[in-house]
Amino acid sequence: MQHKNQKTESRRCEKYAKYEYTKSSYAETYGVLQSLREDEVFCDIKLETDDHKIIIAHKVVLASTSPYFYAMFTNFSEKNHYLVVIREIDSTALQLLVNFIYSGYIVVTEENVQDLLPVANLLQLQEVKEVCCDFLQTQLCPTNCISIFDIANLHSCTELLRSSELYIQQHFSEVAGGDEFLSLSSDQVIMLISSDKLIVPSEEKIFECVIRWVKHELGSRECVLPQLMEHVRLPLTSNNYILNKVIEEPLIKDCIECKEYISEALNFHRLKPEELIPQNIRFKPRQADKVILAVDGMDTKFSNGTEFFEPKMS
Repeated sequence: MQHKNQKTESRRCEKYAKYEYTKSSYAETYGVLQSLREDEVFCDIKLETDDHKIIIAHKVVLASTSPYFYAMFTNFSEKNHYLVVIREIDSTALQLLVNFIYSGYIVVTEENVQDLLPVANLLQLQEVKEVCCDFLQTQLCPTNCISIFDIANLHSCTELLRSSELYIQQHFSEVAGGDEFLSLSSDQVIMLISSDKLIVPSEEKIFECVIRWVKHELGSRECVLPQLMEHVRLPLTSNNYILNKVIEEPLIKDCIECKEYISEALNFHRLKPEELIPQNIRFKPRQADKVILAVDGMDTKFSNGTEFFEPKMS
């Protein structure tokens, strides 16, 4: 026969073979559980918030999705309680999140996101936490980016923290002109203006935002002006700006420590070719800056010393 000598291939027996099957009505099952909850059938837990709102549910359903509830109902005294009081959380946010556990559906809005995020973080509902962070990232603008940065920092939202910080750096001029900037602490202002990654039209903008911040609450902030001026890169402003604006600023006139930074900046503009530029942060252009330093090599009485140019401002 034609195929007489042809070997027949046999399949190997796979010891650990498996066939995966997903029940198509899985979502329907949770729909039934939601209906049971609404009708208060088989419910074995009541969650009470500070405003005395009551949310009824099933322990096993809550524990199946939330590590927070799993720990509560297995390792703590609440496992034997029918009523559990949860302090310092928004009742509406909790209701939305319990509904999410049962339905897998939630709507995040500008109005509820700041209440949802901390409760989702508490209940360890990572999916909802990420949805809240994604939503906040789409909402970033100069008037809210600082508060979003604070929220991200408070709730350990790594990606949102990074993106909001980057937004602040890239839009610093607009951010510094808003009300949120005025509410920052001195440490937060220092953290911002000390960054090499700030994108500003000129270093003059940094000086002006520092003065604006101090004047907003002059009585309590004037004392930290020297600490702030330490991070203003005055040598990178023009000589005329220093003489006409910085020196004439009343707050600077009354600050002995600040006058040292002015002297440093003016001396920089008078540098001779053979003199080295001092090595400290105030002489370092920010990462986003493109500057040209021209040092006059002619040793004559007409020599102008060091000139500072900003091509992007030309």
